[in-house]
Amino acid sequence: MKSLIIYSSTYKGNTKRIAEVLGEPINADLVNLKSFKDINIKDYDLIGFGSGVYKESLSPQLFDCIEILNLQGKHVFVFSTSGVGLTFYNKKLMNLLVSKGAICKGSFACKGSFVSKDFSDNKIFEIMSKFSKGHPNQKDFSKADNFINKIAT
Repeated sequence: MKSLIIYSSTYKGNTKRIAEVLGEPINADLVNLKSFKDINIKDYDLIGFGSGVYKESLSPQLFDCIEILNLQGKHVFVFSTSGVGLTFYNKKLMNLLVSKGAICKGSFACKGSFVSKDFSDNKIFEIMSKFSKGHPNQKDFSKADNFINKIAT
């Protein structure tokens, strides 16, 4: 099975680290959206799309990328990192993928550390940042590994 992971990791590299963990057991080609050019996805059997969560949404560039790809019949998955680590944020992207004819194999999310003052002076973000400190960690990497091994079979 030939695999590809396209990701956007613009803040602290949390999403890139998860992309690498997901990509290793399936020997996936990794493409950072920053360096994304026209890519031929025809030969890929499994394609992952990942992003950090910014202002409660995944990267707009990732949505733009998906709009131009022919994903009809392609097996895909979505992953994200955020202060709370919920798959809720992946739903909009998964819906877009399904609308493009892709077959969604699953969704993964984990916490990613962040500095609250980079986003807001609101105290709730300060509390959230304390809970996400040190993430993604080994436990998150293990969960990512289990996720990819389950969907890649």
